[in-house]
Amino acid sequence: MITLPCVYIKVNDTNKAIEFYKDLLQVDIEYQNEDRWVNFKFKNGFNLALYNKQFDLEKLKSLDNPKECYSDDYIKELRVSNTKVGNSIILNFQVDDLKSEYERIKNIKYAKVSNIMYLNPVVPYYYFNVEDPDGNVLEITGDYK
Repeated sequence: MITLPCVYIKVNDTNKAIEFYKDLLQVDIEYQNEDRWVNFKFKNGFNLALYNKQFDLEKLKSLDNPKECYSDDYIKELRVSNTKVGNSIILNFQVDDLKSEYERIKNIKYAKVSNIMYLNPVVPYYYFNVEDPDGNVLEITGDYK
């Protein structure tokens, strides 16, 4: 059986990302491993984390014996990985009151917020997008009254 205990987002600036996601999610950090990994845990048990690949690249340069921390396969993957920061998937968050969350999120530092949009190909659907400091697009939807 496969489970999904966590989704993580690649970021370039851990401090900016922490500030943005704490304000957006209104959830405290559950734990943080230096500037490499930050974990937010929701009341329903879901985890959303932030991962800074640059931390591993810098640490790798500073180690006399990289194999103390990393396998050869990980080092190779780390150096050749072309996974970009900025998403190719959309995380969809749901709120109770879309209008009030829209007003709140517009004031979050580093947030780029779209207008509230509407579509009705099958059922009425209202949402807006917010872009984090690294260009990851998050969709916020909910009741629009």
